[in-house]
Formats: sequence, C-alpha cells, structure tokens
Amino acid sequence: MTSRPFHSVQALRAIAALLVVLFHLEIVEQKYSAASPVIPALLRFADSGVDLFFVLSGFVMTTIAAGRYGSPRNAAQFLVRRGWRVLPLYWFYTSIVVLLMLVAPGMANSSYQDQNIVASYLLWPQPQLPLLTVGWTLIHEMFFYLVMAALIAFARQSQLPWLLLGWAVITLAAHHLLGPTAAPWQRIASSPLTLEFIAGALVGLYWNRLPARLALPTAGIGAAGFVGVMLALAHVDAQATSASLRMLGFGLPAALITLGLVRWERATEPSLPRPLLLIGDSSYSLYLSHVFVISAMGRLWQKSGLNTAVWHSWLFVLLAVLACVAAGLISWRMLERPLQQLRFLRRGKRPEPRPMPG
Repeated sequence: MTSRPFHSVQALRAIAALLVVLFHLEIVEQKYSAASPVIPALLRFADSGVDLFFVLSGFVMTTIAAGRYGSPRNAAQFLVRRGWRVLPLYWFYTSIVVLLMLVAPGMANSSYQDQNIVASYLLWPQPQLPLLTVGWTLIHEMFFYLVMAALIAFARQSQLPWLLLGWAVITLAAHHLLGPTAAPWQRIASSPLTLEFIAGALVGLYWNRLPARLALPTAGIGAAGFVGVMLALAHVDAQATSASLRMLGFGLPAALITLGLVRWERATEPSLPRPLLLIGDSSYSLYLSHVFVISAMGRLWQKSGLNTAVWHSWLFVLLAVLACVAAGLISWRMLERPLQQLRFLRRGKRPEPRPMPG
C-alpha cells in the first residue's frame, strides 16, 4: 500500500463540496433575490457533488483497507477510526441545530418538524431527514462502513471484487422488490446510491491497471458525461428523478473521473493548485458548516435591501462562497483536525501517515 497521498482525490473532494455549496446557494438565491437569478439552471443538480463524494469514499475505503482483510480485529479498528472521523464533528453541528431549535425555532430546519433527535445523532434512518439535513448522506456512508467492516472481518482480499459485485446485484434486486413502501432502514440498504460506493471501491482495486495513455481521456469522458447530464436535467423537476437515474447519470461519470485522474496523477505527478487542495482538506467541515453560513447570509442579504439588481446577486454569490470556504477552513483547523489528532495523542502515538484523504 503506497504511502503517497492522491492529491487528485483531495481536489475532487473540493469540487464536490463546492458543487453542494452552489446547489444550496441556488435555493437561497431563488428565495431571497428580487432580481433574475444568476446561478445557472444546470446547477439545480449541483447536489451531484454528493454522488462524487460517494464514489471517492468507496475508493478511499478499499485503498486504506488493503492488506487488512480476514481479521475481525482489523474490522473493529476500521469502524472505530471511521466513526471517530465522521461522528464528533457531525455531533457538534447537529448540536447547533438543536440549540437553534430551542432558542430560535424559526431558524432551524423549519421544513422538517418531526425528526427524532436521538436517531439524528446516531445517524439511524428515519422517515424524515436528520436534524442537520446534509447528514442524510452520512447515513448512507455509515451503512457502507458497516458492510466494509464485515468484509474486512470475514473475507479474503482476493474475494473482494466478487463480493462487491454480488452486493451490487443484491442491492438492485432489493430495490426492485421492496419498492416505495419499504421501511427507512430498508430504503438505505436497497438504495441504488450504494452502487456509487461500490463503483468507487472497484476503482480503488483496479485503478493502476488502466494504461497511463488512457488516463486523461477516461477522466475527460467522465467529466463530459457528468456535465452533460447536468445540462440535460437542467429543466427537469429534481424531485421526479429517481436514485437509479442519479446513480447512472452522475455515479458512473464520477467513477470514470476518479479512475482517470488518480491514474494520471501517478503517471505524471502533477502540481495541483494549493487552494484547491486546502479546500479538499477541509471539505468535510465545509460540507457540514455551509448550510449555517448560507442560511445566515441569505437572511442578512434580504434585510440589507441589496437584493434587487443582478450585480447584487453576483456579489452575494461570490461573498457567500468565500464565507463558506472560510468557515470550512476555520472549522477544519480549530475542530476537525484537532479531533483527529486527539485519537493519536490519547494513545501516545504520532499520527500515522494517511495513504488517502478521508
């Protein structure tokens, strides 16, 4: 297992997080602007950054798990590390929502009134979104971790490709059989979005078999497909699109992008922009914190009266993106990174070099 990080994965994490920011900004602009919207219609599906995140997560998991299969002890360590990576920061931002519900109910999650607080903290599936609405993706993430832990505990590494393919077949069959009346946990377990994790995991197993000369063409085909689907769906009702269509339209192109870029990076060792890598480092903090920043800035923007001209909208979008990035970096430096270092300090160890981000 190589000790060199894949900087291209960090860059892709940055792009995925910024896409999600723009998706929520488009909603806020529509709500508070008195002028024509400036965020283009194709960004109505910018939440496809989540699909890219899922593929990257699958890629990271099979990379960090290499050489650890067939060991229940390694599986337990995997779950503890992933839980510590995800949960403390998520609990912090969920607690902010709970606090807002107590002191300013109109500002917190007004579209969803029946969330279960305990289920939200535990990332347990429920009929509604969790209190911190972006946490719905983490519910899928934790399910993937649980299955990966089972594979690490009981499977041999040589069996992994067939087990992943079998998991994909079972997921599709369950999705077809259960239908819309399935219980919340059944919907998570049978979601076609799981196939995005599986696609990323397969990329993590086979990326180095792609000929180097095909790396950039592969990434280019994936990027063209990703953007092409966003353009094709620009005027389609987002609520009417199925998880299967989302997986095919965004998950497969995201897998091609990831495959091509990691192979290209290993072949050429490019120098990627430092700001993009910093945003990638802080992408989890950015993802969890941006909803608070956008909500607050949207309300201030409406009250300011500077929401009546097109240039007002452009200025708002620019400042909101910068504010979200700044908040994400602050959260990463002051909360996320110290929390990750704490796990090693408690053991009296130095942080081990991470072969992959995440």
